[in-house]
Amino acid sequence: MIYEILFTSSVLILGVFCLRKLTMGKISMRLRYALWLLVAVRLLVPVSVGTSAFSVLNLLPETVREHAQTLFSERGNGQRPSADEEPGVAFAEGHDSEFPDGRNAGAEPADGQTGVKTGSTSASAENVAYGETASEKNGAAAWSDGFSLSSVLGALWFLGFLAVGGYMVIAEQRFIRFLRKNRTAFPVEAVPREFAERFSRRRITVYQVKGLPGPCLAGRHIYIGEGTAAQVQNLTHVLAHEYCHALHGDRLWAFLRCALAAVYWFDPFVWAAAYAARQDSELACDEAAVKLLGESERFAYGRTLLALLEGGGREECPGMTFMTEGGERSVRERITALAEKGRTKRTALTAVLVAAALVCGCAFTGAEQNGENPVGETGEQGTVGNGQDEKDATAASGAQNRQTVIEEDSEEFARIQKAYEENVESAKLTEEQIRKLEESALLEADRAAFQDMLGYYGAVEKTVSREFDVQSYYDWQRGKGGEKPEEGWYLLCREDGGLIYLYGLYTEDFGFRGLKVRIGQDETNLDIPWCASLSNGNSGNIRILEYAENRWPRRFAWRLPAEESSTVEIWRLYSAYRYDTGMIALRTLTEEACLEWADAHLRFDVDQEAAKVLVTYDGDMVLGAIDISAYADWETESVQIVPDTVGVLLDDGGGEYAADAEEEGLAVHLVAGLQFQGVEGLWFDGLSMLTVQAVEDETSDSGFRLQSPRIDEHYVAQAPWQEKKLEALKTGR
Repeated sequence: MIYEILFTSSVLILGVFCLRKLTMGKISMRLRYALWLLVAVRLLVPVSVGTSAFSVLNLLPETVREHAQTLFSERGNGQRPSADEEPGVAFAEGHDSEFPDGRNAGAEPADGQTGVKTGSTSASAENVAYGETASEKNGAAAWSDGFSLSSVLGALWFLGFLAVGGYMVIAEQRFIRFLRKNRTAFPVEAVPREFAERFSRRRITVYQVKGLPGPCLAGRHIYIGEGTAAQVQNLTHVLAHEYCHALHGDRLWAFLRCALAAVYWFDPFVWAAAYAARQDSELACDEAAVKLLGESERFAYGRTLLALLEGGGREECPGMTFMTEGGERSVRERITALAEKGRTKRTALTAVLVAAALVCGCAFTGAEQNGENPVGETGEQGTVGNGQDEKDATAASGAQNRQTVIEEDSEEFARIQKAYEENVESAKLTEEQIRKLEESALLEADRAAFQDMLGYYGAVEKTVSREFDVQSYYDWQRGKGGEKPEEGWYLLCREDGGLIYLYGLYTEDFGFRGLKVRIGQDETNLDIPWCASLSNGNSGNIRILEYAENRWPRRFAWRLPAEESSTVEIWRLYSAYRYDTGMIALRTLTEEACLEWADAHLRFDVDQEAAKVLVTYDGDMVLGAIDISAYADWETESVQIVPDTVGVLLDDGGGEYAADAEEEGLAVHLVAGLQFQGVEGLWFDGLSMLTVQAVEDETSDSGFRLQSPRIDEHYVAQAPWQEKKLEALKTGR
């Protein structure tokens, strides 16, 4: 059993390593992490399940298997091999030995039978065969009972188990005492709102620990260093990562890894598997954390990993899960995986499942056994010569069968290897993938450079009151006079009560990028783009949704034009939750999310005769009809949401008619455009808009959920440039 588990588990571990290498970027990290469960099961269940022709044990020569069985069974029990098992120990030719009673060892017995019989040799004859007297045999037997190979190996294993297991237990207890001694409870109100409820349900507590090298999960609690909470974004990423560790049950898996490493301390394959599984645990949590936070946080999450790596040390505690596990090399690998954004592909998933099943079939089953019983097991008494002949015939037959099985297995493995090589070849980076990776790297470098710029201006220029001269800027851009704007902060707008101020940063290197939110003496710098627009100065662009007990804003929303020109007007919605510490948790609803929602939930049916467009929501809810009689002269082929016109409302007057009581008046304006036969563009001037309620939802990527759409008769799309073009179409010019 021992040699079987060592050999099969080693093959299984090598198989999992191969699958990890071949499927990198093609399956989810959580599935890749789950592959190590097969290894854990094999190590926990050290017996084979039946026999099969695919078992890797069939690859071992029969003599090796028999020798291993003898080594770990018969000699382990202190037994001597019989004379036919060790032909090198026999009577010396031409030499007569005497038994204690005077009989000649070389003499023929009176019954005429051969002097040595298989399985029936007397005790005295056995002693003489080994050149031992009775007293010598008693001494040898005593040594064998006390110092057999099995007992020696068992003692060595037990000492190693105590040393490795003891070190792990002591290291973990020491680290837990350090945590409890130096921890202070993290303010509940400073925990980002998206995690506060989750932590409460799972009874997770967040602690700050002075001198902690990196965030970790211990028991049900999350421990962070003192500098982690300096930026709310870093804190959010850390809490998301450790929360995913708790969801995955990684404290249990960490204990299992340590226990198996202690039991199999002598096996380097088990140590390699434990290390790789620990790294895959972190990769799986990175993937889950990004999914929880939203795709927009993918690269910011990678920057947080780098910041933790550069600012912290490294603690050695095998049973703990640190966010910077594995040091610089491991963190760099994780950041690369984040940049590649691997997803499970159906073909890769199928190949992994088939390969995993095949590897399990090879590692969990035993070698096929021959049907013949060995000599001496039938109870028949045969001579040494006859028994040897039977064994030779059996060995020859078994060798031929094994050769056939090996050849069949070799063909199957060759086919599988060829399929994998083809899969790997087809998965090589294409030029498009390389371009995307280069763009990701450039984007990451750009963000890092802008963070430095933002930090510089956030330090040297605290508050300003100057406003951006939009007209002068556009005149300067067109070469019609005007003045080149100065670099620095500009006041964009302020809330009516004067509690909230928004400032925009302009620099030559990055243009209109960077936002400062000032509430009282608290200021928060954000990497948010804005544009030069006369609409920025409207105080209605900010709305307070909830006040704290001290009457400072708790929850508030604002809108900013993301792009504005004579043909484009796109706004974005921002919602913020302010903690008593002054930190702000931000959510953003972009035009991309609004357009994706419209494409998935809205349907437009054109009634050309009635000059109307019937609007349906979620397939069965009729919202009403949009009058298109102004365009009756043209045949409408289709209706689409205009991508260049997305508006935002902070206080929707029609929201009181919506069905959902959670709605707070936040809404989005979408415009339905007509596609005419033979005419380019989407035409929407003078048509009623669609108003969609926006509700905060922490489960969505954007932090918002769109619902309760309606055709808004109060708002009509206005595009004077389209009116002029329409007139040109009518007159044929």
